[in-house]
Amino acid sequence: MRIPIDILKKISDEFNRTLEIGTTLSAGELSLRFGYWRKVDINKLIDILPKDYTVKENFIDEDEECGGELWNYIISYGV
Repeated sequence: MRIPIDILKKISDEFNRTLEIGTTLSAGELSLRFGYWRKVDINKLIDILPKDYTVKENFIDEDEECGGELWNYIISYGV
């Protein structure tokens, strides 16, 4: 799966956090992580991505040593 670099830059700028991109165990998906697993406004993320992409918000864990809840976002295309 591909996301154009200008879209990734827009996402990073919107949330003003370090953006990390990773893979998932499923083909055709990418994982986005903001800062140290911070939660972002999923509706803003959906609005930035082209309409053919879907977003799933994942609660990963609760870790008080790391500042609370840990989140990532799974992006897929055409689902």
